[in-house]
Amino acid sequence: MRTRAPVALAVAVGLLVGMLPPLLPGSMTAFAQNYRPPPGPYAPGPGPYAPYDAPPGGRAGGPVDADAAVRMLSARGFSNISVIRRRGATILLEANGPRGERVQVVVDGASGAISGMKVIGFGDKRY
Repeated sequence: MRTRAPVALAVAVGLLVGMLPPLLPGSMTAFAQNYRPPPGPYAPGPGPYAPYDAPPGGRAGGPVDADAAVRMLSARGFSNISVIRRRGATILLEANGPRGERVQVVVDGASGAISGMKVIGFGDKRY
């Protein structure tokens, strides 16, 4: 029983000290959600979806038709693009991705953004 009181007191003091603001300007606490690595040679490279996330050049977002969706995908590095169907404001296309995989791409016709993508094969072969 006697060992619990000092442990509880140490935990309580630790929690209180952790809630205090930093005393020095440079002693800020780094939170994982807001942490960004410094720029330089050790910064992480682009993510695996970087070729797909790159914004198309020369066009702002807005309503697009099937031809504009094909042009937007080819500007992002897609090739062998074919329009499968248009359903409301959604356009479904098939194309070869920038890495050579065959994908089905869902383009939102209202904004021109890629709203979905599924790999269905590689090159001209389907799975």
